Amino acid sequence: MDMTYFEGQTAFLEDYQKVAKTGSIDSEQVIDKVMEQLNKPTPDDNLYYILPGEDTANGLAVRFPFRKELIAMDNEATVSTQFFYEGSPYEYEVAEDEQL
Repeated sequence: MDMTYFEGQTAFLEDYQKVAKTGSIDSEQVIDKVMEQLNKPTPDDNLYYILPGEDTANGLAVRFPFRKELIAMDNEATVSTQFFYEGSPYEYEVAEDEQL
């Protein structure tokens, strides 16, 4: 039974598979890494998951864009956070911490 952690998860996994170094991926491990990165505080509202260059087929880091919304679930004012995959990942060269 597959859990859905964010909207667009299937599209994200398809995009991830296209750029990742390994042919077969463990979707649970990938989603855990994504959720860990998305739940970190950011100075602005730009959310993204970065797949490091050493994990991609061509050696360039890939950024997957996300957005976050707060959603009221009922009349009790219960609010939850929902993440959405925005699609269209893009590659870029990034200076890793070791390179700075």
